[in-house]
Amino acid sequence: MRLKAENVSFAYPGNKGDADRFIFKNVNLELDSGKILAILGPNGSGKTTFLRCLMGMLKLTSGTCQIDGRPTSAMSTKEFWEKVSYVPQQRMATSSFTVFENVLLGRSGQIAFFGTPRKEDKEAAEKILEELGIIKFRDRRCNSLSGGEFQMVLIAKALVSDPELLILDEPESGLDFRNQLIVLNTMDKLKEKGISCIFNTHYPKHALQKADYSLILGGETPVFGETGTVVNEKNIEEVFGVRAVINEMQVDGETIKNIIPLYVTGKK
Repeated sequence: MRLKAENVSFAYPGNKGDADRFIFKNVNLELDSGKILAILGPNGSGKTTFLRCLMGMLKLTSGTCQIDGRPTSAMSTKEFWEKVSYVPQQRMATSSFTVFENVLLGRSGQIAFFGTPRKEDKEAAEKILEELGIIKFRDRRCNSLSGGEFQMVLIAKALVSDPELLILDEPESGLDFRNQLIVLNTMDKLKEKGISCIFNTHYPKHALQKADYSLILGGETPVFGETGTVVNEKNIEEVFGVRAVINEMQVDGETIKNIIPLYVTGKK
């Protein structure tokens, strides 16, 4: 699968003759199967808005989004969501469904209208719970889970439909150190299976460590490219207003990149 955005812009209409308020302008990017894209930027830079535009939840002011060369605007809702799954910002569950019941809802696109889950639907739900290491929560009520536990349930629900692209809105935000790693490592596992991932993040180091490509919003112009190229000290200072140092360390024979924030520069 190839996702492509060409000259994508979004603006809210101005009031009483005021100019339109652009959230982002002329974003261009491409993402192939089995690749991870991180979207970075300070609060209010349009990260979530950009995701909603990609998914057709908001209408673009200009530009086009395509999947495998076909404009997403020309795809039916069913066609689009057969290829894409979405994990929104949500940390605590209010649902009294069990984990298994909640994940099974992710198969609704494969179940006939007024139909009931088939054997293969239930097997798929069981399998994804096993793969994500949360089968132990199978029969627990979702509203009894921690934020990190429920986040993994949402990911399982998104993956049970076998998407080609998984979109996650700030999946690690608000989670503790361990659960952040679990979520980030899950994206690595999906990449190995050829599933593409797009995630919004407030953490530049997560992009540097996990993403093949990064899109930085909030500067004078959007910046897209290979993560090792665009997530650099200069762009971090210009976009976030933070002086930072990027260094490398060797851990178990692997080179790990890290970002150390030093001080606020006042440029933002």
